[in-house]
Amino acid sequence: MDDLLVVVGHGTGSTQGDAPLHDLVSALSELGLFEEVRAALLNGRPSLADAVSGFANGAVHLLPFLMSGGVTFQRRLADAMTNVTWQQRPLLYQPLGFNPAMAALLAGFGKSTAIDLSWDVAACHLLLIGHGTLRDPTSAQAARLHQQRIAAQNIFARVDVAFLDQPPRLDNVLADHINSRAPLLGIGLFAGAGRHGGQDMTTAFAQVPRRAHYCGAIGAHPELATLAQIHLKQVPLPVG
Repeated sequence: MDDLLVVVGHGTGSTQGDAPLHDLVSALSELGLFEEVRAALLNGRPSLADAVSGFANGAVHLLPFLMSGGVTFQRRLADAMTNVTWQQRPLLYQPLGFNPAMAALLAGFGKSTAIDLSWDVAACHLLLIGHGTLRDPTSAQAARLHQQRIAAQNIFARVDVAFLDQPPRLDNVLADHINSRAPLLGIGLFAGAGRHGGQDMTTAFAQVPRRAHYCGAIGAHPELATLAQIHLKQVPLPVG
């Protein structure tokens, strides 16, 4: 189609941290579904206004490369959209992290990692780690939805959630795990491998004496482009 797809990320402030965003843009470009696919950062460059600038062919589709629907989506993205002079109303989708198929991707990531570590998958505890915030309850909503969906599959012994900025906090969950004999697999519900999705997680899991492994941030998963392609078939959100 003659439309523009803009993949909008939070921005981590580092080239390495933002690499998954640019990888996703490249993968979606190769599919040929849009005239162009561009990246935009809410914290950094190119901004949303930069990404949209100069495109006047068709509609603009906005794919939030975010793992929750909290403050970043509801306020920062909304503010960025007000700074753009739109030729026509943009088509805004739910954050990618809300896609129901994300649960299967998370479960598969945990399962494959356990197999690589020669751990019994059925004995493992899977921990989904989000940022969370007490300022906005919706920040934790996606993590809890995925927790419920994965738990219903009975793949792992337990499926829990932990957050950096609200209860149950990651440090407390990891401290409780010290007395457990079950292997622990952690997956970051982060779009990039910035400070939260990378070094903070590696450091936290390294302090757990029993078997505990951080699989990585889901935003860097190679199958995310396939999920995004499915996600873009959803009905866009209403934009005022």
